[in-house]
Amino acid sequence: MEYCNLHQMNLYDVFGDAPWAQEDFFQKDREYMKKMSPKKNRELIQWVEDVCDEEEYDGSCMYDEYPDLAAMEQMAEKAYMRAGRPEPEDWNKALIMSLLHDEICFRRNRRKDVKQRLYPR
Repeated sequence: MEYCNLHQMNLYDVFGDAPWAQEDFFQKDREYMKKMSPKKNRELIQWVEDVCDEEEYDGSCMYDEYPDLAAMEQMAEKAYMRAGRPEPEDWNKALIMSLLHDEICFRRNRRKDVKQRLYPR
């Protein structure tokens, strides 16, 4: 390697992938898995994502260290009502709560990663 060409090199070629390349991989993988879900699940996922979009702000219960169960149940109920109260009620409420937990975990990790990139220690 010639030292005169070092200024032309991309540092990611030297030190490895960009930090956001792995995030893009996980995002694509997540989207692919959502597409593989049954149609009814995809519809419920959309309602859960809409509710999470509304609750995504600083100070939201989604980002508490220990989220409040009552607030989580309220969010799940909101998604259930928007989905048109599909039957069977118990099964769909349990599915929505599981999808909500998954979506909240994803958003919490994404937020943590972004903050670590913006404000490294």
